[in-house]
Amino acid sequence: MVSDEGREYRRRKGRHFLIPAGVLIGLGLGILLNYPGPGALIGLGLGFLGSAFQKPEESTSQDATSPNFMHRSQLTYTILGIFMIIIGIGIVWAPPNLWPFIAAIFLILLGVWFILRGYFRSK
Repeated sequence: MVSDEGREYRRRKGRHFLIPAGVLIGLGLGILLNYPGPGALIGLGLGFLGSAFQKPEESTSQDATSPNFMHRSQLTYTILGIFMIIIGIGIVWAPPNLWPFIAAIFLILLGVWFILRGYFRSK
């Protein structure tokens, strides 16, 4: 039998298996198409999106099952997934002078968002 503590650990850590799977699949397809970097980024983005929309398991913890907690983690994974997919596609198809600026602006905004989220969460 598995203890409640073991189930809780598997519930929290078990939904992230799609991220490395997406990276490996994307890297493999990227190697076949002669774009290993963009392939890995697109696979990483798809892994984040898959993790965002994966149905969570039942939990005994009150904090982890609150709708607000689930909404925040899904939103974060969705934003990161879309960003990785756009960057991967942009490396292949966008003008080389444009996509680094888009990536930099998005990363700056993401960093500011993490700071604000951490600041308001600590209060």
